[in-house]
Amino acid sequence: MSFRIDLHTHSTASDGKLRPSEVVRLAKQLGIGTLALTDHDTTDGVLEVQQAGRQVGIKVIAGVEINSEGEHGDAHILGYFIDPSEPRLQERLLAIRDVRVGRAKGMIKKLAELGMPIQWERVLAMAGDASSIARPHIARAMVEAGHVASVQEAFDKYIDNDGPAYVNRLRLTMGEAVSAIHDAGGLAVMAHPAESKLMHLIPQLVGAGLDGIEVYYPKHTPIQQAELLELAARYDLLVTGGSDFHTLEDASHGQLGCVDVPPEVVEKLEAKRPPKA
Repeated sequence: MSFRIDLHTHSTASDGKLRPSEVVRLAKQLGIGTLALTDHDTTDGVLEVQQAGRQVGIKVIAGVEINSEGEHGDAHILGYFIDPSEPRLQERLLAIRDVRVGRAKGMIKKLAELGMPIQWERVLAMAGDASSIARPHIARAMVEAGHVASVQEAFDKYIDNDGPAYVNRLRLTMGEAVSAIHDAGGLAVMAHPAESKLMHLIPQLVGAGLDGIEVYYPKHTPIQQAELLELAARYDLLVTGGSDFHTLEDASHGQLGCVDVPPEVVEKLEAKRPPKA
């Protein structure tokens, strides 16, 4: 029996709406046999997702997604097989999360100046038990307040990277993000490079130790997928794929298991997994 694979998912530990264990239960219902939880700038959901995976018989890969920034763009770096307790990784992630609070409050201030006030308490309520405050939490508060009709509209009109209420956040450089993942015993993979329009950064990241690129992704066209496969072959990079699942209602990301990821993807990831120290 063949199982589906999803190596890019989010939970309530960051900006998803399902608890890590709920992501696992949904994955089981959908016939997913290998799952990676890759929450933004936190590993707080890893232990829960691993325990839930053992209970239902799903292979779970400990992961993270680190936002990074370089001279030519903002790249997201996925980490696989990380040790979630590695001190240096946790110090870096904590620094990023601490700055997210001030950033979120700055965005709320800008929204108020634009005539769209929202309460900090409502943003915190939207975040629930998340380890880090993220833009989707602000967007959901904007929807609740009636300022926009959807989370997507909030991003498109106000809080996307070039929106009038956007505030920059602390990011590691791309090389620092790769190093943080390697320090934690993991493999570093560039997330959705074509969708992010950052394919040109792949050679630069290869020089920084990048291990792979995410090829199979909901917003990658067949042409982009073919181009990424060619780049992976040229630079001897691993290939991964996933839905970028956040919520069941979210039209801006994929639904769990929506991308066909070949089984050899996991086999090759595991073959290159660094040995435990």
